Amino acid sequence: MKKNVLSVILAIVIIVVVVVGAYFILNGNQKEKSLDLNTASQTLSNSAPFNELSTMDITIDLLSSVYGINTENVENVIGKMPMMNVQASMYLLIQAKEGTVETVKSELDQYATKYEEQWSTYLPEQYELVKNRKTGIVGNTVYLIIAENAETLEQEITK
Repeated sequence: MKKNVLSVILAIVIIVVVVVGAYFILNGNQKEKSLDLNTASQTLSNSAPFNELSTMDITIDLLSSVYGINTENVENVIGKMPMMNVQASMYLLIQAKEGTVETVKSELDQYATKYEEQWSTYLPEQYELVKNRKTGIVGNTVYLIIAENAETLEQEITK
């Protein structure tokens, strides 16, 4: 009887070890999620409000001069910003160089805070959009989305 109980316990332990080990091996082999800038930009630019607004492209030069982001830390950037200062909606996708993602995120957060301050005394509806912005990191891409449907758009590009 003791031998049977011991055998069952040993079998359970072995099964648990194998299952847990397989889980970690399989998950450890998965590549870190990344964001394809062109696909994400296409998704965003074809969605409201960006498909309805007059926007201009955000270039690497604007990234430094307007957004205060050190371009030495940037591989690529794609984004749209409003052509006129009566709309706050924009999106920005920045592919950071290896090891600089947190720095780029911090600089983008600083810009977003300044942008929010700018809109705090202007148009209340637009100010609400800026306050409810979405920022985040996927792989080595840092993003900012300002739109009334920012949460939905964020889900679309990060799924």
